[in-house]
Amino acid sequence: MSWDHQILLFAAAHRSEGLDSFFRAMTWLGSLYVLTPLAVLIAALLLHLQKRWETLLLVVGFGGAALLVHLVKALLARPRPALVEPLIILPTDGSFPSAHTTQIVAFALCVALITRRTWPEWQFTTAMVAVALIAVVAASRVYLQVHYPSDVLGGIALGIAWIALAQKIL
Repeated sequence: MSWDHQILLFAAAHRSEGLDSFFRAMTWLGSLYVLTPLAVLIAALLLHLQKRWETLLLVVGFGGAALLVHLVKALLARPRPALVEPLIILPTDGSFPSAHTTQIVAFALCVALITRRTWPEWQFTTAMVAVALIAVVAASRVYLQVHYPSDVLGGIALGIAWIALAQKIL
């Protein structure tokens, strides 16, 4: 049995009503329904503060990652896990890489980089919140049985790589 399957089975074996509710709620933190309006608000604030580079990083970084991950998912079309009944409606797109994970990684890294550059006294706190958000969204996708752990790792890698590229280009 693959390590992907072992981890999915471990997550399923440790389900509880409390964890089910927690991860159903936390998974939304990686959704475009939550992150897009938040990114628009932050971009508007940055523009108001005349932080053009920071605004561009957020738009290119987060927006580009969201577009890229959905393109990769469509090209690879990996089937979703079918080992255990998922706890939410199974998305119809491909499984690899995890879009929620890629999106929260890209968004959180952009915010952390912007904070480091603009408000350095908040960089440690921002980094800790970013790591926590990434971890909880990534774990939620596996716990809910909608992604293999390798999908989540792929999403983390894609998000980091895209933001590193965007930062270099900008």
